[in-house]
Amino acid sequence: MAYATVSDLEAWLAPEPAPDNAVRLLELASEAVDEVLYGIAYDPDDPDVLAVLRKAVVRQVHWLMDRGDETGSQDDMQSMSTGQRSFTRRTVGQGAGAAPRVGPKVVSVLRSSGLLQFYPLVVG
Repeated sequence: MAYATVSDLEAWLAPEPAPDNAVRLLELASEAVDEVLYGIAYDPDDPDVLAVLRKAVVRQVHWLMDRGDETGSQDDMQSMSTGQRSFTRRTVGQGAGAAPRVGPKVVSVLRSSGLLQFYPLVVG
């Protein structure tokens, strides 16, 4: 079950509408947030916790929409161009070539709320 609704997503994206695949993106984003919080104790019925989860999921969907790769099929690509946008991953140094699985704003939301009190290892 997704932590956020299409209405929550529409409120965040306004004035842009939610995409046609919003329900699927919300489910995928909720799974990604669950993965980041794996092993962390929290009360899933607490309204404050639910508000944080909702906010994190909406940020994750926004990030997925911006990436244009909801399945992760492009995680192994080093560079890509589409229209006027071009992406190139670092090929040297720490984290070289690794594609993050959650957006940085998701981690910020979870960390600033106190739910996530460490830096998760996000493997591409």
